[in-house]
Amino acid sequence: MLGLRRGTQALGVRWRGKTLPRLAGVTYDIPHVGDVALTFDDGPDSRYTPELLDILGRAGTAATFFLVGRRAAKQASLVRRMLQEGHALGSHTWSHPDPRIANTKVLLREYRDGRHAIEDIIGKQVPLFRPPMGYVGFRSVIAMRLAQVRPWLWNCDPGDWQPGARRDVIARAVGAVTPGTVILLHDGIELPLTSEALDRSETLAAVRQIIKSADSRGLRFATLPASGVYEDSRGLRPHNP
Repeated sequence: MLGLRRGTQALGVRWRGKTLPRLAGVTYDIPHVGDVALTFDDGPDSRYTPELLDILGRAGTAATFFLVGRRAAKQASLVRRMLQEGHALGSHTWSHPDPRIANTKVLLREYRDGRHAIEDIIGKQVPLFRPPMGYVGFRSVIAMRLAQVRPWLWNCDPGDWQPGARRDVIARAVGAVTPGTVILLHDGIELPLTSEALDRSETLAAVRQIIKSADSRGLRFATLPASGVYEDSRGLRPHNP
């Protein structure tokens, strides 16, 4: 994360409906009635991701993880555990560079290497992708198209990446979500605003509350497809109906 988002919506969301996201093929939501998606960026984290997987497993809930390639390469067994436990995977670049200042060549290498790192671990193609900070600019659009990745952003950002974010605030921001919502959360943090943001314990606590709230409202959690596109006329794979 970066100060880029402080006091604003994520840049990718602010670009919604504009030409660049259309050129990149950006998706923001999920299509079918009754479902929402939990997504986690910037992992895997050796400390917090295993605990998060335990929480999701006990709740019977599946999520989508957008993994930083260099982190995934060091924790291949954790990546395989995600897949074995029914979660979906996407890439989130190799090293999470600042997309505002990286040139097209760097971005292309980052997008390709991040994708390949995940594919090498699981032995499957993973076009599903999320650019750092949801940033969609001219250079990143070119790089995404050349890397043949399919970007999927979000339409709910409760700000768990901010230093000092508290579980109740995070959960409350998600509490009123409606079907079709893609929720942005973080099991790790790249480019933190301060070292305090590296502590993911409040996010993990909020996840418990989010799942409980969604269950009480009859919402189901769905994973995003690794292909980055809707898999059939109904939509995505639902979990814990």
